[in-house]
Amino acid sequence: MDMDKEYFRSTFHLSPNTTAPIYTQLAEYLKYQIQSGLLKPGDKMLGENDIVEILDISRTTVRLALNRLVEAGLIVRYRGRGSFIAEPKLRRSINYLYNFTENIRLSGAIPSSEINRCEVVSADEEMKEKLKLATVGQKVFVLERLRLADGEPLIIENTFIPYYLCTGIEKTNFSKASLYNVLKTQYGINVSHAEETIEAIIINKKNASILKCKNRMAGYSIERTSYLDSGYICEYTSSVTRGDRCVFKLDLYNSNNTRSGSIDFERKLSIS
Repeated sequence: MDMDKEYFRSTFHLSPNTTAPIYTQLAEYLKYQIQSGLLKPGDKMLGENDIVEILDISRTTVRLALNRLVEAGLIVRYRGRGSFIAEPKLRRSINYLYNFTENIRLSGAIPSSEINRCEVVSADEEMKEKLKLATVGQKVFVLERLRLADGEPLIIENTFIPYYLCTGIEKTNFSKASLYNVLKTQYGINVSHAEETIEAIIINKKNASILKCKNRMAGYSIERTSYLDSGYICEYTSSVTRGDRCVFKLDLYNSNNTRSGSIDFERKLSIS
Protein backbone atom coordinates (compact mmCIF):
# COMPACT_ATOMS: atom_id res chain seq x y z
CA MET A 1 0.00 0.00 0.00
CA ASP A 2 1.12 3.58 -0.56
CA MET A 3 1.42 5.53 2.67
CA ASP A 4 -1.29 8.20 2.91
CA LYS A 5 -1.89 11.09 5.32
CA GLU A 6 -4.59 9.39 7.37
CA TYR A 7 -2.55 6.24 7.94
CA PHE A 8 0.46 8.31 8.98
CA ARG A 9 -1.56 10.50 11.37
CA SER A 10 -3.14 7.48 13.07
CA THR A 11 0.02 5.39 13.48
CA PHE A 12 2.91 7.80 14.14
CA HIS A 13 3.22 9.66 17.43
CA LEU A 14 6.21 11.54 18.74
CA SER A 15 7.34 10.25 22.13
CA PRO A 16 7.78 12.90 24.84
CA ASN A 17 9.62 10.42 27.06
CA THR A 18 12.74 9.96 24.98
CA THR A 19 15.87 11.94 24.26
CA ALA A 20 15.96 10.63 20.70
CA PRO A 21 15.77 13.44 18.12
CA ILE A 22 12.59 13.78 16.08
CA TYR A 23 14.32 12.66 12.88
CA THR A 24 15.52 9.48 14.62
CA GLN A 25 12.00 8.66 15.83
CA LEU A 26 10.62 9.29 12.36
CA ALA A 27 13.30 7.16 10.70
CA GLU A 28 12.72 4.27 13.12
CA TYR A 29 8.96 4.42 12.54
CA LEU A 30 9.36 4.31 8.76
CA LYS A 31 11.99 1.55 9.05
CA TYR A 32 9.51 -0.57 11.04
CA GLN A 33 6.77 0.00 8.46
CA ILE A 34 9.12 -1.31 5.75
CA GLN A 35 10.80 -4.20 7.56
CA SER A 36 7.52 -5.51 8.99
CA GLY A 37 6.10 -5.73 5.46
CA LEU A 38 3.39 -3.12 5.98
CA LEU A 39 5.09 -1.12 3.23
CA LYS A 40 6.27 -3.26 0.33
CA PRO A 41 8.79 -2.75 -2.51
CA GLY A 42 7.38 -0.24 -4.99
CA ASP A 43 5.00 1.42 -2.51
CA LYS A 44 5.18 5.21 -2.48
CA MET A 45 6.21 7.04 0.67
CA LEU A 46 4.28 9.97 2.03
CA GLY A 47 5.70 13.18 0.56
CA GLU A 48 8.11 15.43 2.47
CA ASN A 49 5.66 18.34 2.38
CA ASP A 50 2.89 16.20 3.87
CA ILE A 51 5.10 15.04 6.76
CA VAL A 52 6.22 18.62 7.43
CA GLU A 53 2.59 19.76 7.52
CA ILE A 54 1.28 16.93 9.71
CA LEU A 55 4.07 17.06 12.32
CA ASP A 56 4.74 20.80 12.07
CA ILE A 57 8.49 20.22 11.84
CA SER A 58 11.20 21.51 9.54
CA ARG A 59 11.93 20.09 6.11
CA THR A 60 15.53 19.54 7.25
CA THR A 61 14.33 17.20 10.01
CA VAL A 62 12.27 15.17 7.54
CA ARG A 63 15.17 14.91 5.10
CA LEU A 64 17.51 13.72 7.85
CA ALA A 65 15.09 10.88 8.57
CA LEU A 66 14.66 9.95 4.92
CA ASN A 67 18.43 10.13 4.32
CA ARG A 68 18.87 7.41 6.92
CA LEU A 69 16.52 5.16 4.99
CA VAL A 70 18.26 5.92 1.69
CA GLU A 71 21.65 5.09 3.23
CA ALA A 72 20.22 1.82 4.61
CA GLY A 73 18.96 0.92 1.13
CA LEU A 74 15.33 0.89 2.29
CA ILE A 75 13.99 3.64 0.02
CA VAL A 76 14.93 5.21 -3.30
CA ARG A 77 14.22 8.76 -4.44
CA TYR A 78 13.21 9.86 -7.91
CA ARG A 79 13.34 13.52 -8.84
CA GLY A 80 9.86 14.86 -9.40
CA ARG A 81 8.18 11.59 -8.35
CA GLY A 82 8.97 11.20 -4.66
CA SER A 83 10.34 8.36 -2.52
CA PHE A 84 9.52 4.67 -2.96
CA ILE A 85 10.21 1.50 -0.99
CA ALA A 86 13.30 -0.19 -2.44
CA GLU A 87 13.67 -3.79 -3.46
CA PRO A 88 15.61 -5.73 -0.79
CA LYS A 89 19.29 -6.20 -1.60
CA LEU A 90 21.22 -9.43 -1.64
CA ARG A 91 23.83 -9.19 1.12
CA ARG A 92 26.97 -11.12 0.42
CA SER A 93 29.72 -11.64 2.97
CA ILE A 94 33.14 -11.55 1.30
CA ASN A 95 35.00 -13.06 4.27
CA TYR A 96 34.35 -16.58 3.06
CA LEU A 97 34.31 -18.61 -0.12
CA TYR A 98 31.23 -17.60 -2.07
CA ASN A 99 28.42 -19.95 -3.01
CA PHE A 100 25.58 -18.18 -4.85
CA THR A 101 23.01 -20.93 -4.26
CA GLU A 102 23.55 -21.02 -0.49
CA ASN A 103 23.79 -17.23 -0.23
CA ILE A 104 20.45 -16.72 -1.99
CA ARG A 105 18.71 -19.39 0.09
CA LEU A 106 19.99 -17.81 3.30
CA SER A 107 18.56 -14.48 2.16
CA GLY A 108 15.12 -16.09 1.93
CA ALA A 109 14.88 -16.16 -1.87
CA ILE A 110 14.82 -19.03 -4.37
CA PRO A 111 18.01 -19.33 -6.48
CA SER A 112 17.98 -20.39 -10.11
CA SER A 113 20.21 -20.18 -13.17
CA GLU A 114 19.76 -19.79 -16.90
CA ILE A 115 22.54 -21.56 -18.81
CA ASN A 116 23.92 -19.70 -21.80
CA ARG A 117 26.96 -21.93 -22.39
CA CYS A 118 28.11 -25.26 -20.97
CA GLU A 119 30.85 -26.89 -23.00
CA VAL A 120 34.47 -27.93 -23.27
CA VAL A 121 36.76 -25.76 -25.38
CA SER A 122 40.43 -25.42 -26.22
CA ALA A 123 42.14 -22.75 -24.15
CA ASP A 124 43.23 -19.60 -25.92
CA GLU A 125 46.12 -17.45 -24.72
CA GLU A 126 43.92 -15.53 -22.27
CA MET A 127 42.48 -18.70 -20.69
CA LYS A 128 45.96 -20.19 -20.47
CA GLU A 129 47.15 -17.15 -18.54
CA LYS A 130 44.13 -16.92 -16.24
CA LEU A 131 44.26 -20.61 -15.30
CA LYS A 132 48.07 -20.90 -15.47
CA LEU A 133 47.79 -23.83 -17.88
CA ALA A 134 50.83 -25.52 -19.38
CA THR A 135 49.92 -24.85 -23.02
CA VAL A 136 47.47 -23.10 -25.30
CA GLY A 137 44.89 -25.61 -26.55
CA GLN A 138 44.52 -27.44 -23.24
CA LYS A 139 40.91 -28.43 -22.55
CA VAL A 140 38.83 -26.06 -20.41
CA PHE A 141 35.26 -26.40 -19.14
CA VAL A 142 33.27 -23.21 -19.73
CA LEU A 143 30.04 -22.43 -17.87
CA GLU A 144 28.21 -19.18 -18.58
CA ARG A 145 25.17 -18.53 -16.41
CA LEU A 146 22.64 -15.86 -15.57
CA ARG A 147 22.03 -16.11 -11.81
CA LEU A 148 18.56 -15.22 -10.53
CA ALA A 149 16.81 -14.77 -7.18
CA ASP A 150 13.05 -15.34 -7.18
CA GLY A 151 13.24 -15.16 -10.97
CA GLU A 152 14.96 -11.75 -11.04
CA PRO A 153 18.37 -11.54 -12.81
CA LEU A 154 21.19 -10.45 -10.50
CA ILE A 155 24.51 -11.69 -11.87
CA ILE A 156 26.08 -12.65 -15.19
CA GLU A 157 28.69 -15.25 -14.33
CA ASN A 158 31.31 -16.86 -16.62
CA THR A 159 33.36 -19.70 -15.13
CA PHE A 160 36.42 -21.53 -16.51
CA ILE A 161 37.83 -24.75 -15.01
CA PRO A 162 40.73 -26.95 -16.22
CA TYR A 163 38.94 -29.92 -17.75
CA TYR A 164 41.33 -32.53 -16.37
CA LEU A 165 39.87 -31.74 -12.93
CA CYS A 166 36.27 -32.42 -13.93
CA THR A 167 36.01 -34.72 -16.95
CA GLY A 168 32.38 -35.19 -17.99
CA ILE A 169 31.06 -32.24 -15.98
CA GLU A 170 29.51 -30.65 -19.08
CA LYS A 171 26.75 -33.30 -18.88
CA THR A 172 25.45 -31.81 -15.59
CA ASN A 173 22.26 -29.75 -15.59
CA PHE A 174 23.50 -26.56 -13.96
CA SER A 175 20.15 -24.84 -14.21
CA LYS A 176 19.45 -26.64 -10.93
CA ALA A 177 22.78 -27.95 -9.65
CA SER A 178 25.33 -25.97 -7.62
CA LEU A 179 28.72 -25.93 -9.33
CA TYR A 180 30.68 -26.01 -6.08
CA ASN A 181 28.59 -28.91 -4.74
CA VAL A 182 29.17 -30.89 -7.95
CA LEU A 183 32.91 -30.21 -7.84
CA LYS A 184 33.06 -31.32 -4.22
CA THR A 185 30.79 -34.38 -4.26
CA GLN A 186 31.52 -35.78 -7.73
CA TYR A 187 35.12 -34.74 -8.30
CA GLY A 188 36.51 -34.39 -4.78
CA ILE A 189 37.57 -30.80 -5.43
CA ASN A 190 37.78 -28.68 -2.27
CA VAL A 191 38.68 -25.07 -2.84
CA SER A 192 41.39 -24.05 -0.40
CA HIS A 193 41.21 -20.30 -0.91
CA ALA A 194 40.27 -17.71 -3.49
CA GLU A 195 41.30 -14.23 -4.54
CA GLU A 196 38.69 -11.73 -5.69
CA THR A 197 38.90 -8.33 -7.31
CA ILE A 198 35.77 -6.18 -7.10
CA GLU A 199 35.58 -3.10 -9.31
CA ALA A 200 32.78 -0.53 -9.56
CA ILE A 201 31.53 -0.22 -13.14
CA ILE A 202 28.74 1.21 -15.27
CA ILE A 203 26.81 -1.71 -16.76
CA ASN A 204 26.87 -1.54 -20.55
CA LYS A 205 23.83 -1.81 -22.82
CA LYS A 206 24.35 -5.50 -23.66
CA ASN A 207 24.66 -6.64 -20.05
CA ALA A 208 21.86 -4.31 -18.91
CA SER A 209 19.57 -6.06 -21.40
CA ILE A 210 20.52 -9.46 -19.99
CA LEU A 211 20.12 -8.31 -16.38
CA LYS A 212 16.87 -6.49 -17.21
CA CYS A 213 18.06 -3.31 -15.54
CA LYS A 214 18.50 0.27 -16.69
CA ASN A 215 21.23 0.98 -19.21
CA ARG A 216 24.32 2.55 -17.61
CA MET A 217 23.29 1.45 -14.11
CA ALA A 218 26.03 1.18 -11.50
CA GLY A 219 27.31 -2.34 -10.92
CA TYR A 220 30.30 -4.47 -10.00
CA SER A 221 32.78 -6.36 -12.11
CA ILE A 222 34.15 -9.27 -10.09
CA GLU A 223 37.04 -11.59 -10.94
CA ARG A 224 37.65 -14.65 -8.76
CA THR A 225 40.55 -17.09 -8.93
CA SER A 226 40.20 -20.21 -6.76
CA TYR A 227 43.04 -22.48 -5.64
CA LEU A 228 43.53 -26.04 -4.43
CA ASP A 229 45.69 -26.89 -1.41
CA SER A 230 48.45 -27.74 -3.88
CA GLY A 231 48.47 -24.16 -5.13
CA TYR A 232 47.08 -25.02 -8.57
CA ILE A 233 44.24 -22.89 -9.92
CA CYS A 234 40.96 -24.82 -10.09
CA GLU A 235 38.61 -22.03 -11.22
CA TYR A 236 38.52 -18.59 -12.76
CA THR A 237 35.21 -16.70 -12.78
CA SER A 238 34.34 -13.26 -14.09
CA SER A 239 30.96 -11.74 -13.36
CA VAL A 240 28.87 -8.61 -13.65
CA THR A 241 26.58 -7.84 -10.73
CA ARG A 242 23.75 -5.32 -10.43
CA GLY A 243 24.67 -2.57 -7.99
CA ASP A 244 21.07 -1.80 -7.03
CA ARG A 245 20.40 -5.29 -5.66
CA CYS A 246 23.67 -6.39 -4.10
CA VAL A 247 25.65 -5.32 -1.03
CA PHE A 248 29.07 -6.69 -0.08
CA LYS A 249 29.82 -7.16 3.63
CA LEU A 250 33.31 -7.44 5.07
CA ASP A 251 34.10 -8.09 8.75
CA LEU A 252 37.42 -6.63 9.87
CA TYR A 253 39.38 -7.86 12.87
CA ASN A 254 42.32 -6.39 14.71
CA SER A 255 45.51 -8.23 13.77
CA ASN A 256 46.09 -8.89 17.49
CA ASN A 257 42.71 -10.55 17.87
CA THR A 258 43.32 -14.10 19.09
CA ARG A 259 39.70 -15.20 18.85
CA SER A 260 39.46 -18.62 17.27
CA GLY A 261 38.53 -18.43 13.63
CA SER A 262 39.25 -14.73 13.23
CA ILE A 263 40.62 -13.47 9.94
CA ASP A 264 43.09 -10.64 9.37
CA PHE A 265 42.72 -8.31 6.41
CA GLU A 266 45.03 -5.92 4.67
CA ARG A 267 43.23 -3.24 2.71
CA LYS A 268 45.05 -1.98 -0.39
CA LEU A 269 44.10 0.77 -2.80
CA SER A 270 45.13 0.20 -6.39
CA ILE A 271 44.97 3.18 -8.73
CA SER A 272 45.17 2.59 -12.47
